[in-house]
Formats: sequence, C-alpha cells, structure tokens
Amino acid sequence: MDNYKLEPLTDFERKFATENHNLVYDFLHRHGYSLENYYDISIFGFLKAVQIYNRREDLRKKYAFPFISQQYIRSEIGNHCRMEDAKKRKPSGTLVSLDAEYAETENLYNCIGVVGGKSPESEIMAMERMAEMLSSLSDTQRKIAELKVDGYSSKEIYSALEIKPSTYYVEVNRIKKVLAEMIG
Repeated sequence: MDNYKLEPLTDFERKFATENHNLVYDFLHRHGYSLENYYDISIFGFLKAVQIYNRREDLRKKYAFPFISQQYIRSEIGNHCRMEDAKKRKPSGTLVSLDAEYAETENLYNCIGVVGGKSPESEIMAMERMAEMLSSLSDTQRKIAELKVDGYSSKEIYSALEIKPSTYYVEVNRIKKVLAEMIG
C-alpha cells in the first residue's frame, strides 16, 4: 500500500470515484477524524483504492470496494501520522538553563546555548560547508540527506520519496563517499 504511485484516473475510474466518494466522509466520521485536517490526506488513499480495485480483478472478486477503500485510507492516514511523528523526533533547538551558574571566564557562547560552544563565525563556516556539500549531491541525494537530518528513518525516507530500498541504500553510500571526499 505504501509504495503505490497514483496515475491519472481513467474516465471509468473518475465516475467510480464520484459514485463512491461518500466512503471518505463515512470513514473520517466513523473514526473521529476532523474533515478539515484529514480530508486532503485520506482522499489520496481513496484514489489509490479506486485505481487498484478497478485494475486488479482478483481484488474485485475477493473484496467489496468499501473494505479496500477503508484499508487504503487508513494506510494513508497512518503514513501521514508516522511522518509527523518523525518530525517531532528531531530536536528543535538547544536547551538553555537559566538556573545554571557559569564562571566569568567561560566562553559566552556556551552560556547562550550555541551547540558545542562554537562561535557564531564557526557556525556560519559550518553552514557554508554544509551548503557546499549539499550542492555537490544529486536532487535525490539532497532530499535523502535533508530528510535524514530532519529525523526520518530510512524506511520513512524511501517511502516518502517513492524509491526502492535498494536504490535508497545505494544513494546513501554515494552520499557517504561524496562527504568523505570533501572532508578528508
């Protein structure tokens, strides 16, 4: 369910989706999801269900469409929630304690919470090096690196980018090689 890529709907699929569109509202209402927050997410699961149901005869013989649509909508909402949780795993900043005592001779930047006690100049230089490294990566590699820095797991990244796991790991190894060449 995760890696299915939507394609433009055929005329028959468009008509089928229109006739069964109420299933999206029923699902959201039955499970207590806000229409305002989850409609845009759930509709993609519904459209995937429409395509798969109409393109796979084995599913049509075995299951009713409401069941298939419910599974795909649930999967889409679950994927969205996992992605949101991944964003929360990334620390949003440095913690600063106002109760801590600091010696007068200690670097002021340690007191205000700059990571590792680096000066603003060092931080800017590090950001410049990071931008240079990212510019030497392909678009896919850059997206992988950015999502990894944002706290996403490998599975979440290759699912979000809709690439095969093997492709993901090949790209990660290429990223490591590029960074090793630039650093070392």
